[in-house]
Amino acid sequence: MTPEQSMKKLLFVLGLCLMAAMAPRHLAQDAKPGNDDARPVSPNPEAKPPAEQPKSGPGGAEYGHKKVEMVTGGKGAKKYWLYTPAEPAPKQAPVIMLVHGFGATDPERTYIGWIEHLVMRGNIVLFPIYQETALEPTDNYAPNCAESFKLAMEHLEADKSRVQPLKEKFAIVGHSAGGMTTGNLAAQWEELGLPKPLAAMPVQPGRAFGYSTANQRDNGMINLADFSKIPRETHLLCVYGDSDQTVGSYCAMKIFAGATGVSAENKNLIEVRSCVHGSPKMIATHQTPGALRNAGQDAFDWFGYWKLFDALTDTAFHGKHRDYALGDTEKQRFMGRYSDGCALCQMRVTLGTAKLDPDSVEYTPAFDRNGKPVAQPKAEAPKDPPKPAERRQERREERKDRRREDGPSDESEEEF
Repeated sequence: MTPEQSMKKLLFVLGLCLMAAMAPRHLAQDAKPGNDDARPVSPNPEAKPPAEQPKSGPGGAEYGHKKVEMVTGGKGAKKYWLYTPAEPAPKQAPVIMLVHGFGATDPERTYIGWIEHLVMRGNIVLFPIYQETALEPTDNYAPNCAESFKLAMEHLEADKSRVQPLKEKFAIVGHSAGGMTTGNLAAQWEELGLPKPLAAMPVQPGRAFGYSTANQRDNGMINLADFSKIPRETHLLCVYGDSDQTVGSYCAMKIFAGATGVSAENKNLIEVRSCVHGSPKMIATHQTPGALRNAGQDAFDWFGYWKLFDALTDTAFHGKHRDYALGDTEKQRFMGRYSDGCALCQMRVTLGTAKLDPDSVEYTPAFDRNGKPVAQPKAEAPKDPPKPAERRQERREERKDRRREDGPSDESEEEF
């Protein structure tokens, strides 16, 4: 073979390699966690979302304890449910306060799956009732939670044979109205006599029914604390769903933006995203954080809320799994895979260095609860400023529209 023929053959082989490298690859086979290109490009009704909890890692089923023990205490709005790990029972354990949504006062019907997951991982979990009835003044929510905490800790410390609380390892997580209260507790910990929270995760926090920014900002029933008082040492995740027709994203953004005292590297804003690639459709509604013992657990729990909070507390308490909790990493964003190999739509992460004005962000759900896309509002063409009389009429119409908007949600949710 002449040198010229050898060169032609080499160029031919290199060309084949280049063509192979540039050839399109099927997304279902090559989607990788943490890459937005992993979002499914076409529906596949035969594809099923993850049906089993991961065997290990944050959100997984690797437990150090086989049994959960429960007692109740307190009265009225100070009542609490207290869960401790057993078989084996540790001498001491970190303490997590899980704050329920509005009216969701029975853990057996709401969050028991999440609670038992946390306890079997080696944590004490306090579930404060904080509402004796739905008429409980909202200003009492955080103080009631704090009082329940004190009563529960007194119960444990009164008998040294019980699992003793490591109060220096304290974290708070809450959903909906409980998410809003989580933000307030993290900010008011000192005045309420609580330990300094090393981790806090408000999930879908809200202070009113209705997802619009104006409604959450102007019609809130729960007062906003000074979030700049959340300690610098706190590890903070503020989480919302992209299809939440009950509270939207305003309060999650408000807590995140207001927590200026928290180290930027230790706080993220998380959007949990819906995915309609397979069947059933995975829609990130307001109900997704709920988890019963034997039903209602899915990828949103294992790869979303449970994973994030497990990793956040592991980071704060034990100095591990930070890459699952913070930093916009592949492990943090990954939501599992469908049965056809395609990755579920990954979470979106806003880093703590971001400058965010919650009042300037208008939330629109991505999907309704049945997976139908929600029409995005159309941008209006610029127009001249209205005359005073016209503006007064516009304001009257806006108030009417707001009242209509704040009517019953099509999700028919019983708590916020």
